[in-house]
Amino acid sequence: MGKLSIPRLALAITISGLFLFAPTDSFAAKKIWLERQLEKLFSEQQRKAPKRRKPRPAQSAAGKSNEIRLPATAPVPQAAPTRLAAAAAAPGVAAPGPAEAAIPVPEDKQSPLGETVAQDNVHPSDKPLENAPTEPPKPEFRPDEAEPDQQAAPDLPEQAPAEKPEPRPEEEPAAPLDAAPAEPPKPEFRPDKPAPEAVEPKAAEPAEPPSPPDPRSALRADASGKLPAEEVACRKRLTELGVRFEESKAEWDPAGCSMPYPLVVKSLGSGTEINPEAEMNCAMAETAARFAKDVVSPAAQKAYGQTLKSISHASAYVCRPRNGSRKLSEHAFGNALDIASFTLSDGTAIGVEPHPDAKTAGFFGQVRRAACGPFKTVLGPGSNADHAEHFHLDLAPRRSGATVCE
Repeated sequence: MGKLSIPRLALAITISGLFLFAPTDSFAAKKIWLERQLEKLFSEQQRKAPKRRKPRPAQSAAGKSNEIRLPATAPVPQAAPTRLAAAAAAPGVAAPGPAEAAIPVPEDKQSPLGETVAQDNVHPSDKPLENAPTEPPKPEFRPDEAEPDQQAAPDLPEQAPAEKPEPRPEEEPAAPLDAAPAEPPKPEFRPDKPAPEAVEPKAAEPAEPPSPPDPRSALRADASGKLPAEEVACRKRLTELGVRFEESKAEWDPAGCSMPYPLVVKSLGSGTEINPEAEMNCAMAETAARFAKDVVSPAAQKAYGQTLKSISHASAYVCRPRNGSRKLSEHAFGNALDIASFTLSDGTAIGVEPHPDAKTAGFFGQVRRAACGPFKTVLGPGSNADHAEHFHLDLAPRRSGATVCE
């Protein structure tokens, strides 16, 4: 500061001298006066004692110093055990003597930031004082002042409650696993786009057309009770074959079932019974009697050495349609017979089944092959599931006398 003030004073004196002297004064007089003033100024400057420089506060230098200073609120470090005391605590080590225990071993000090500071480098002001209070002093209560908790808080502007942020679409909570699936969103109608074409519902599949009425459904018995000539001739042939039968009342049903001249057959002649009694038309009774006499009995004698005693049937006349169809079955006209088993003269019953033994399979094969011809339809095990346990025999009228044997 002194180096800067002297030139400034000298300049001020020089300028003031120009105005103190009159213009008529000589230059030499002005020069002498200026030299005296400058000498006086420098002599006074040298006699003044130099000012002491104030020491810089510790806080200003703390940022530039390499020393680590702990804050005043740092926890008070506890007295660390000496190395000799720690060694004595270990098992198998003798306790130190009084002289050795009195020697403290300095240990490193750890700062709140987790850094280790050597005891020699710690500033004296940062070292903990002896018997220093561990808790900060509480303010003294003065009756003329309100307690700290009773002091009125400054009026602060009321803050509106913070609005809860709305969840973003990606932050929406996931639906529970057991929740029912929501309905799919419907497409939004936009006038700038044509509306989607309505999908017409599929037309229901046309139902199976009703079968044409069977002409036999229109047959009725003669009101006078007189039999037609063909019925009379058929009954005569049954008697010659030894078939036992009885006349029965006419069968008719609004569904189309019809049998105007039925018979109740009790035996098929030649000593062959039918169980139970079967209701059928005369033509079916005659064909069954000849089939039992000419086919079944010789086949049983060949396979088992026994004659045929009886035939058990599952159904004869039944007013119903075919399985899985609306067309009337041949049973609805008394024109079919379902054979379930054969009984030999020694009482052995041979039931119809899908997997018989070799002897029975040979017997069944001979009977089925021989039945195709006299009967127009022959079905049995292997044809379908409905005929797995019986032989179906009927006289279905077909064009040109065609037969169906499976």
